[in-house]
Amino acid sequence: MSKQRARARAEREAAQVLRAAEQQRRVDDERSEQQRRDRRAARWRRNRLWRHGPQFRRDKEKWALLATVLVLALLVTYILTGSAAAVLLVVLVGLIAAPAVAMLVFDRRSS
Repeated sequence: MSKQRARARAEREAAQVLRAAEQQRRVDDERSEQQRRDRRAARWRRNRLWRHGPQFRRDKEKWALLATVLVLALLVTYILTGSAAAVLLVVLVGLIAAPAVAMLVFDRRSS
């Protein structure tokens, strides 16, 4: 009887070792999968072109104001001159001046 008990105990211990190894493998697989997803998400956040975070959402009205000013300048230029060349000149000036105007409007240090 004791040989049977010893064999049964050995089988239970072997099964327990196998279950523990399987559980450890599952935990390792889940951890590696989570790390892979995290790396992929981080890579996506680094590579995307338009980074519209919370600051952009707060600045939407400022962007809209800049666009409105540019459109109004184009409209006034066309109404006053009637010339496509003058409108094109205003577009070019707007493109050149846009970084400076954006820096003045969106400067975080002055806020």
